[in-house]
Amino acid sequence: MTNDIAQQFQMLNGHIASAIAEQDYPRATALDRARQEILKDICLMDNQSIHAGFFTLVEECARDNAKLIQKVQEDMSLISKQTSRSLKAKRAYMDY
Repeated sequence: MTNDIAQQFQMLNGHIASAIAEQDYPRATALDRARQEILKDICLMDNQSIHAGFFTLVEECARDNAKLIQKVQEDMSLISKQTSRSLKAKRAYMDY
């Protein structure tokens, strides 16, 4: 497997990271599906044709994505807490 495929995979991962950062989750999901299909195709290739460092690259991308997902979850948790506080304040005001 050429370095070109690894570069394309890395570029695709960058697009996924950008989509997540921009909170464009439908785009991130579509790109991730495409990435998964590429990985399936690569895994079906002859082991001799796969560059030795490719799976190291895949692991690095997975770690980066896990960090992004954790950040999104933290942001969502914060938004949920803020929304809950706002709703409680609104209810308290309405009950007054």
